[in-house]
Amino acid sequence: MIEMRTFSEEEYHQFFKGYVSDPLMDPSPFHYNREQVSRSYLYNHGGFRSDYVHMGIFYDKIPVGSFQLKRMDPEKRSCEFGIILQNDKCKNQGIGTEAIRQGMKLARDQYGMKYLIGDTMGRNKRMIHVFEKLGFTLMERIPASFELADGTKEDRLVYRINLTEVE
Repeated sequence: MIEMRTFSEEEYHQFFKGYVSDPLMDPSPFHYNREQVSRSYLYNHGGFRSDYVHMGIFYDKIPVGSFQLKRMDPEKRSCEFGIILQNDKCKNQGIGTEAIRQGMKLARDQYGMKYLIGDTMGRNKRMIHVFEKLGFTLMERIPASFELADGTKEDRLVYRINLTEVE
């Protein structure tokens, strides 16, 4: 069972202790640093950002992901989202898809958003599949907008969904 809720600081640390960066998205290995993760927790959960909500993704009560609603614009009723899963053990099980579904409802029902925007690299076929499965529409392809550590460049694909048209 997938649940999304605010992380406790201990759960946030538990998540990052098991986090492995996806080499497809970030070839630099992640190294857990307790002080750095504590600062990140305070920044993301300290109430400093009124246009930002950070939720933990829990599978059987274990933190396996992070979901953010960001740059919420109440006038345009639009926001972006971000999602990361802890490691490869959490992928290809529908966890991310279900978390995005729950995030769509949260954005619409709790924050009054009409549009949800997400983006990914052109080579992230897994995320592109999720966008298409959930009914997002490709709005823009921005050529070579991501520069990777090895110097290669990737297109940025920007997707959007009208939340009033989904259940």
